[in-house]
Amino acid sequence: MTKALLLLSIIIILAKQNASAFVARSPAAARSIRSNMKALPTKIQVSNDDFMKQLGHASQIVPFLHPRDGSFPSEEESAAVSEVLCKQFEHSDGIRGFFAVYLTSPESLTVEEVPSVLAAAVKGADTKVMAPLACMNVIMPTAMSSIHQDPELKECASKTAENALKILRLLKGDNNVVSNCNAIYKVSTGVVDGDDELMKYWAKFFFNYKYGPDQKILIANVIKEFC
Repeated sequence: MTKALLLLSIIIILAKQNASAFVARSPAAARSIRSNMKALPTKIQVSNDDFMKQLGHASQIVPFLHPRDGSFPSEEESAAVSEVLCKQFEHSDGIRGFFAVYLTSPESLTVEEVPSVLAAAVKGADTKVMAPLACMNVIMPTAMSSIHQDPELKECASKTAENALKILRLLKGDNNVVSNCNAIYKVSTGVVDGDDELMKYWAKFFFNYKYGPDQKILIANVIKEFC
């Protein structure tokens, strides 16, 4: 299995696992988690651990961003979560691991707004690293929504894409976002420029995922907002 297909499989598995966990988690359990700051991973862990471990760290962070009991994080909790997220977003494994879990989590799918702590961490990250990954998080499930035949998986992909758009919109207008989205849009619409490094990067990405005309049309339509 290629690295790309492995990541897609992980996202789908996480979506199903998170759905079960969401149903099983009681408000009392959520309060217990929120009251115990030790439930958070450490800054050293999120700074140094590999992608697979970042998935586990993300699952520990999400309950602090979306408490099930409807309460709001304390200043102490918000500060602690902010520090951890900022460290996690300093490298690609941390970013990929966090959003593979967050974007498929039922907690995040039930709200319209991105939590302020998460929004600040996204905006504070180096967009040379964050921008292309945020774009991937939008275009991958967008494409998969047209590939899946199973209605449940198709709906899951569509919801994940909508969730990822909330994150990308936090960075709308950033130079790195605009540059990547321009390249993605051109590749999606058949524009060829062999000298453009970003276009070559995204052309290879599309080739690796075997995106066809149907997927390219969907991607172009969703990404043009950011060009």
